[in-house]
Amino acid sequence: MDAMPQSPSAGTYIYCIGRADAFGEDDSPLQARAIGAVGDPVRTVEFMSLAAVVSDSPAARYDISRANTMAHQVVIEEAMGRSDILPVRFSTVAKSDEAVRDRLLKRRFGELHSLLHFVQGRVELGLKVFWNRERLFADVTAESAQIRALRDAIINRSAEEAHYERIRLGQLTEAAINSKRDREAETILESLRPLATETKVNKVLTDMMVLNAAFLVDRSREQEFDAKVSALDSAEDGRLMLKYVGPLPPYNFVNLVVHWEED
Repeated sequence: MDAMPQSPSAGTYIYCIGRADAFGEDDSPLQARAIGAVGDPVRTVEFMSLAAVVSDSPAARYDISRANTMAHQVVIEEAMGRSDILPVRFSTVAKSDEAVRDRLLKRRFGELHSLLHFVQGRVELGLKVFWNRERLFADVTAESAQIRALRDAIINRSAEEAHYERIRLGQLTEAAINSKRDREAETILESLRPLATETKVNKVLTDMMVLNAAFLVDRSREQEFDAKVSALDSAEDGRLMLKYVGPLPPYNFVNLVVHWEED
């Protein structure tokens, strides 16, 4: 699969790094089409035990559009079916196959080999947890005597009359929600962390998001992890909504950045 002739292009686009023996001559070609909407095939560039999954690139840089990011992701996910892989940052383009071989695979061989060993037999599982808005505010009110008392004190007063009390109520409610988020996120993490090799907690993206986390999990424990997430979901009975995705490439734990200008 290596050393296929290159058509004229702006360079070589790199998707990920995997094991060379998973993309050997006896293996069928990858079916995903290359980024750039030109339908080019995907191939590998190899050095010793490493293989970079690449394609001819009609551009030197790519906009972060849905079509481009999906094309990038589809190639990586197909490659993941062949090998443990190291995702390379979106829109990484080398000048040529030779640059990929010499300035990435050869130069960083030890680092890449160690990273592949780290992710071997592991997958990323992603979990986003959201509150049910109505249930959240009911719970916050029920849990705080101070919030209930202030709510009751202004309920029959005009917005103008209770202006400052309403501001105070908003501040108390926000503080209560933030504290509740921390507690509930930690409870969920305490249940799942023991099943993962590593955990990464990312920034919450909305006011109603409780947790945005990724877990690196041994494939041998994937079903156990699935069952734990399912049990958490059932226990919440609609109070929390869980969005669970995977298995995924280890995007949150390995994201190779290549600086071609370095000597």
